[in-house]
Amino acid sequence: MKLYATILLLCIYSVPVNSEPLHVKIMTDFIPQADGSPENEATEFVLAAAIELGNKISLQFVPGSQLQDWKQLSQLPDVCLLNKLKTPEREASAIFTRYPLMAFPENKLIVFNKPTLPNSISLTDAVNYYDLTIGVTSRRSYSAKIDDFIKRHEEHFFKVDGAANAIQLGYMLFENKIDAIFEYKSMFIHRYQRAHGIDKIRYLTIEPSEPAAFGYIACSPSPQGKQAIALFEHALQTEKIKTLISTRLMELFPAPDNTLIVDAFNAAYKN
Repeated sequence: MKLYATILLLCIYSVPVNSEPLHVKIMTDFIPQADGSPENEATEFVLAAAIELGNKISLQFVPGSQLQDWKQLSQLPDVCLLNKLKTPEREASAIFTRYPLMAFPENKLIVFNKPTLPNSISLTDAVNYYDLTIGVTSRRSYSAKIDDFIKRHEEHFFKVDGAANAIQLGYMLFENKIDAIFEYKSMFIHRYQRAHGIDKIRYLTIEPSEPAAFGYIACSPSPQGKQAIALFEHALQTEKIKTLISTRLMELFPAPDNTLIVDAFNAAYKN
């Protein structure tokens, strides 16, 4: 049975018991299980960060949705979101950690049965020269450059709402109802590996290419949010947490993407 109750995780270690922890609500689709085990990598990493911080922070995981999460962030003073891309629009209404919690391979422009398209393509050529209609999920951030391009060329994009409908975009691609979608290659293969026609799928590099995309912790623009960000940044900079994340990223993605992603992740901590 899916766990809808909130889970309160209090990590008490060497800090004196009279030290009041900072209480933070984590809005997420991935609630830890009853035994405290995480449901995805971002949750695993933030739980490890909380343990590293000891009694300085307590996390309350609350089931949410993409739209509801960002509303709660602006309405409540003690909310944080995990694994969020930074964009100018989001940074205007939230406080982000300086250092990433997660890293991903770059989005590919995924097409079906289009053998004449080049292996690398700019978004301008995709919509203006090749006249592609691209399926996207509303309120999902793909990257700052892709999000900005979508806003300026909305007539070339077919939009659906919600994560559940995002899966349907892939099937629409196989049915030639749309020409392309944005997605991570490994995620697309995982979702549609048994789909008829998978051998006719191509993964085009979007120019200019980027080695990786990063997911950050975003918190309410409030005194509590600032405190939470400061604590998370302290934990993320420890060798224990950095090693945990980089090791897991190397396991999570196939070669050669994993090496590029880990190198980009490590470089982000040096800048």
